[in-house]
Amino acid sequence: MITKKIKDLISYILFLVFAIILVDLIINFFLPQEIKKKIGITKNYSLKSKEFHHVLAPKINVNEFWGDRKYKVITNEYGMRIDKNYKIDIGKKNIGFIGDSFVYGTGMDFKNHFINLTKITNDKYNYLNLGYVSHSPSIYFKKLFYFINNKNLDFKKIFIFIDTSDVQDEGLFYREDKQGNIVRKSESDQEIKNKNFKYIFKNYIKQNSFIFKFYEAFIKGTGQMGESLCLNNKENINDFKKYLDYDRYGYAFDKKISSKEWAIEGQKKILNYLSKIKNLLDNNNIEMIIVYYPSALDILKNNKNKEDSDHFKMLNSWSKKNDVNLIDTQNEFFKKKDPINNYKTNHIICDVHWNENGHQIIAKKIVDYLNKN
Repeated sequence: MITKKIKDLISYILFLVFAIILVDLIINFFLPQEIKKKIGITKNYSLKSKEFHHVLAPKINVNEFWGDRKYKVITNEYGMRIDKNYKIDIGKKNIGFIGDSFVYGTGMDFKNHFINLTKITNDKYNYLNLGYVSHSPSIYFKKLFYFINNKNLDFKKIFIFIDTSDVQDEGLFYREDKQGNIVRKSESDQEIKNKNFKYIFKNYIKQNSFIFKFYEAFIKGTGQMGESLCLNNKENINDFKKYLDYDRYGYAFDKKISSKEWAIEGQKKILNYLSKIKNLLDNNNIEMIIVYYPSALDILKNNKNKEDSDHFKMLNSWSKKNDVNLIDTQNEFFKKKDPINNYKTNHIICDVHWNENGHQIIAKKIVDYLNKN
């Protein structure tokens, strides 16, 4: 008797769960896209991609949370971050900016993003944000090829931001499969194939289920433990370095890290993909510009001498060899005498990304370059 009651209870619970999920998906199926894509947070719209590993969904208008910051993320039909109501003017030439979370604008309202600040100062072009979180040069190349050849976007210039974290991404995390897609280095082709099939359904559920959106927003959580500890005591912290990922952002001046196998491989892959990007852009008569900036860790360590930076030396040497202009922002991030003041002035506290002032530095450098070229 007890066994039958337990079985009946389990059956009832399973039926109830199935019914809730079904109703959830049916409601979302009939919701207009313009309403649906305003519900949730950016986590719900960070989708797995066969070609680019992961992308941000197009035409969303949702909130994003980063540490103690809340801000709006709006994308156009290409999945590029834009300001509200911004549309590409077909009468203007396009300038693209590609990189990882720094270009995407993590922690930043778009009105304070360097791309928008550049547009306000110089409105001669369409400024397109091609960046996204944890992308790296192999993905930059794939995305540029896609937008130029598949979407027929005509660019006049492309500004490329190579972050210190790109070395770790290329050395440890990403590889190119036989089809030229960017995939996880730790997973086999068969594992990737199986996951890509599953992600067809997962991508749909992430965007079309209230339950899944609630789960990602409130149960999975946001941020890391170290970041939370730092934010809770940020006014009393004198050493922010221990809260930042040292291997990921500190390799440039640390020979122990830069001599590791993954760091050497990461640098080689960056140079290889930079050459591929240059060939692609040259063939389409598009100017390539590299933007160099110091990492937050190097600022906190007061590593002022860029000539000792493996990262700067790599980019500067390649740029000179290939006749590519390099914008150097180094001095602008070291204007104060105290390293902590330099960090706090230009970066989000307890984080590596630029704050409003950091974005102003980048915008000014871009505007100066455009005015001269």
